[in-house]
Amino acid sequence: MTTSDLIAPAGDSRNGDLDTEYARALVALHRSLRFPDLPSTVGAKALSRIEGLGDGLTTIGFSSDTVDQRHLQAVFGFRLAEFVDLSLMSSQLARTTALLAEPPDATVVHTVVLDADGRILGYVGLLGTRDVLPRRLDDPGRSRFPVEGAHDVDLLSPFAGGGLTTREVFEIKRFVRAGDVPPGPAHERVPWHLILALGRSVLPMGRPLMIGDSRANGALRHLRLIGFDPLVVAGTKPELPRTSLMWSSYLLPVPAIPFAGVVPANLAAYLDTIEQGLAAEHDENWQRRLIARLSALRRAPNAERAEGKTE
Repeated sequence: MTTSDLIAPAGDSRNGDLDTEYARALVALHRSLRFPDLPSTVGAKALSRIEGLGDGLTTIGFSSDTVDQRHLQAVFGFRLAEFVDLSLMSSQLARTTALLAEPPDATVVHTVVLDADGRILGYVGLLGTRDVLPRRLDDPGRSRFPVEGAHDVDLLSPFAGGGLTTREVFEIKRFVRAGDVPPGPAHERVPWHLILALGRSVLPMGRPLMIGDSRANGALRHLRLIGFDPLVVAGTKPELPRTSLMWSSYLLPVPAIPFAGVVPANLAAYLDTIEQGLAAEHDENWQRRLIARLSALRRAPNAERAEGKTE
């Protein structure tokens, strides 16, 4: 029997059933996998490592060249499974192309949250430029980042006067928590682990430009909480061709909004506050206290400037 025997003609109701079953099997597969050796495999080459905070979670940031193919497949497989489960990636394309993992891309930093058994609970990545040589941000010949292509917008030129090149621009990709993590401590803590570890990985880079797209309560909200003042481009009409895995993500009633923002100068202070919040008492109000402390930190510079004007 050939593969084509399993694919129904266009318009046949079996297509939807097959897509659904493929998605269920794909998600079940990746949620059953465990990688307790990932932290030790990355070892001293880790860009960041967050552990020992009393929640049983280990979060590690690493570049693609520090792990073997098995672990890279685990990362890209998790990305595919969770985004298919959210209907943000096409289960039909995944099935008809027999994908078990998202095709590798130009991601330069992977950040993964693992539970005590080594199961991946969360992920976020940073995608680098496809330019072989660094280019000015307003160079008409530079490569566009995926978010710019989807929204048909130039996110880099407004920052061209800051001395950055395309080598200092990164697109935030696949910020996601496993969909079956139940409400409770891990559900709340996974995103903060990701933000903390990703921030620690970024600190040695100076103040690069971060771009991406997000809904109001997604990555944009978290970026503002840690001191970013992103440029937001409203009113775009994003779309992708049906050959792209992510095409279905732009069919939602409220599409993601593109943004760009330079890493704040005091990012380290925000990260310290997050780590202190994660290490503090694990009661039901810990996240509320953390957000209050981050908000106070964000207001502090403005308050200092206001005091200076009144003296």
